[in-house]
Amino acid sequence: MKITYFGLSSFLIENDKGYRVLVDPFNDSPEWTLGPSFPREYNGQPFGANLVLMSEPDADHSYTPGDWLEKAPKTKPNSEPFPNLNLKGTVVYEHNGDLNIAWHYTVDGICLAHFADNAHLLTEAQLAEISQPDVIFISPPKASSENTDALDIVRENIKKLNPKIIIWAHHIAPVDLPTSEDPQVLREYFAEYFTKRANTNKNYKDSQSFISLCYVYENALLLNKEYNGEILDIPSIEIGSESLPDKPKSYLFRNMYSGSNR
Repeated sequence: MKITYFGLSSFLIENDKGYRVLVDPFNDSPEWTLGPSFPREYNGQPFGANLVLMSEPDADHSYTPGDWLEKAPKTKPNSEPFPNLNLKGTVVYEHNGDLNIAWHYTVDGICLAHFADNAHLLTEAQLAEISQPDVIFISPPKASSENTDALDIVRENIKKLNPKIIIWAHHIAPVDLPTSEDPQVLREYFAEYFTKRANTNKNYKDSQSFISLCYVYENALLLNKEYNGEILDIPSIEIGSESLPDKPKSYLFRNMYSGSNR
């Protein structure tokens, strides 16, 4: 399968026949934008997906322009684009108690689970529903790296899930993102980034309003080193069931597919 990163928590998963699952598309209209643009085309064609999953109604996790299914790769009559999909959703919680759906499903024999904005230790009941994912999409904490308790929650959830592959989610990776890992450099960069690009969002107050997304990236850099991690400067990765690692390995995308990437 091929996994492509669109920014924030949005990923496109393509199976070996080219059919597509899109998770958490975000609304980039002026009143909601956080900076990145959602792609209108993909590989030179109008963008479409066969299945769209949204974890919550917030604008950074849900957007329905209406014609994605029409533009999706077409299935043949009586064919099954995603055999043995086994799609299920488990209720998880943001830090403030808001509900999210953690979608888990199987593509090309690989079980994937997307944890959206979950910020709590997973319960035994939640773990039993999710079972044993091979690949997880998980957000590092939205608090600064000095908040070790929040980091430990992510570490403990990964330990309980015991995935083969960890993909860090819910950050932003603009084309001019600094390669520096110095928190001060990153915070100054994102303060300027949001000042220029997020000032029409109805929740925007000042350059610090969305700095939690900088914290997500900072924490992803930190956690990535703990799981034999790689930083990807391309927006896609291909994964096969025969190439899954023996112990957890993480990937951090430092590039978002915007429509101009190839």
